[in-house]
Amino acid sequence: MATKERWTELFEDVVGRKPNPQEFMAGKESGFSPKEIRRIAGIENADGALASAQAVTQSADDEKGDSQARSNASANHLAHPDTLAEDGLDQSQEDAWISAFQKYVGRQPRPEEFLIGKAAAFNLTSINQFLNSSPKPLKPPMARWKKFTIAFTSLLVIALISVIIYGSHYYSRESVADRYLQVAGKDFNKQLDYEVWADNKKAISNADLKYTNKSKVLANTNKSDLLKGSNMVQVGRQYLLFPKWKVAVKPASAEISTNTKDLKITINDVEFKTSDSDKYSATLKRLYPGTYDFVASGKVNGQKLEVSSQKKFPLSGSSSSNNSKGSQEVTLNVKYLSFTLNSNLTDGDVYVGSKKIGSMKNGQYSASKLAVTDSASVYVQKKFSDGTSVKSETTSIEDISDGDSLNLDADGILDRDTADDLITAAYSKMQTYAVDNTTPDNLTDIFQGGTDNSMYKDVKDMIDTNTINAKVRKADSITFNDVDVTSVTQTSAKSYTVNFTVVCDFYYSYDSDHKSSGDIKDKVSWSAKVDYQGSKSSSSSSDNDYDSYSSYSDYIITGKNGTSQNVSREDTVK
Repeated sequence: MATKERWTELFEDVVGRKPNPQEFMAGKESGFSPKEIRRIAGIENADGALASAQAVTQSADDEKGDSQARSNASANHLAHPDTLAEDGLDQSQEDAWISAFQKYVGRQPRPEEFLIGKAAAFNLTSINQFLNSSPKPLKPPMARWKKFTIAFTSLLVIALISVIIYGSHYYSRESVADRYLQVAGKDFNKQLDYEVWADNKKAISNADLKYTNKSKVLANTNKSDLLKGSNMVQVGRQYLLFPKWKVAVKPASAEISTNTKDLKITINDVEFKTSDSDKYSATLKRLYPGTYDFVASGKVNGQKLEVSSQKKFPLSGSSSSNNSKGSQEVTLNVKYLSFTLNSNLTDGDVYVGSKKIGSMKNGQYSASKLAVTDSASVYVQKKFSDGTSVKSETTSIEDISDGDSLNLDADGILDRDTADDLITAAYSKMQTYAVDNTTPDNLTDIFQGGTDNSMYKDVKDMIDTNTINAKVRKADSITFNDVDVTSVTQTSAKSYTVNFTVVCDFYYSYDSDHKSSGDIKDKVSWSAKVDYQGSKSSSSSSDNDYDSYSSYSDYIITGKNGTSQNVSREDTVK
């Protein structure tokens, strides 16, 4: 005899399925004898043939009672119609048919087989046609490691697809251009991470930047330019999957020459070479686009000299580049010049090339036997504490002859006469207000902000205090005379402080209460803030006023600078 576990395994090996409850109980009654397995399963011989249809019919009646408990689950599994009773079929016939089918066929009937049995009114002989169908062996449950492997593989595939989709966007040409623009012109070291040389597609190394002043480099900050042509190049692949895009920087080169021997040549304060002849020349390749200061210094006939030239190597292929040449000539020839210089930047600094050679005094400067280079330019520049600066027009050294007198003015410089016209026009507006206490026309031509201007409000309050709001005696009229600008000080590239004096004349007619009349003339010292605003239309002024208006129309009073002070008073009220 075998154990019940061994008997169940033998049953499954012989029949091809596990025993149902009835078969298991029959096996138990036989003492789990392996010899009884074929009989219990309804197999009559060794080749696996099933019992005859007659055996099915005879045994079916015995199974009706035992199959009642299984019928509901089987019917639900097969999803047969709920309207069986309506078709006139006996529920016990259906249960007996299903039980017999399970016993002799060795499995549950399929939906189509169930329908065939139903069409035959669950006649047990209808099972004959299914007796040759082999029982389908039960599928063993899937191992946990297989389930884990399938789940892990699925997640891995999903993650890989997500990475590819994200990477395709992140490493696209346009996305790389967007990230480059976030740092271009702001952080040069980060900018370099996105760049390669255009000619060899190699990274830009520190050795390549030996003569580069990182504060004077150029960067392409125009997205449409970056995406044009070959301004971006593919230099390989990221993680073997995505294209690796870089911004291509075309290297520049400089042809440096000088006509003097033994001059030490520096580029952006980094020593380059020393000239070894009067016809010296050298080529410097692979310069990063930007501004470079070339200086040759030394002694000639015992005299110290220094010549300089500033060159700007533009970005090739950008809309901001007006010069597509990758190479420029830098001539550091020595030339001796004497000249005088006049400028409206009266206290600005004088430059030849990138070298400051002196400062203006009262608008004048004199140079004597100055060693210069033909390619350099002369100009005057003034820098202010707020970081702004003003630069005059420039003239090339090659256009200057020994002993010449130059005049190099800057645009927008406010002189004393123009400032005087502006302050006079301002008090003319205030004179108009003093007549009838109404806001003058075209006030914003003179005062920035109109009636909100701090200087205008102060003068207006003074007029009102002495006229319509007077507490003791009301002035019959107020006039402003003798405007005199005493000084003009430039405080930034476009801002000035104008100091001036003006006479305020308060007239009092005869008053029976006070029994007096006359004038009180106060000379007031004050200061105004003035800004240069560029060319301004004169459409708001009449033709008769145009000539005077045009002299100060490029300037506007932005407010007061401090409070006014009385300088003197003349009182003739008697």
